[in-house]
Amino acid sequence: MRDFDLNLLISLAAFGVHFTFGFFRGRFKRFSRPWSRCLYIPITMNIVVRHFILDWDWQTAMVYLWPATLIAHVFGGFLGARYKPDSEL
Repeated sequence: MRDFDLNLLISLAAFGVHFTFGFFRGRFKRFSRPWSRCLYIPITMNIVVRHFILDWDWQTAMVYLWPATLIAHVFGGFLGARYKPDSEL
């Protein structure tokens, strides 16, 4: 698999994981321990996955991978915290 495809796959996975944790983070009081765990667990997971799947040097990762996953993290957490499922189903 090409590096671009792996970058896209990791960014989409980061969005999905952070969306889920952002959804749960919206239920907790801000800056509480569970709120912090919902923030930092997906970030740690992403760092570990990137380290073991991609064998890029840090300059390449800084230019290509980090901006994409940062945008996925912020956007996923933002949308996850504001997502309200339809309770009438």
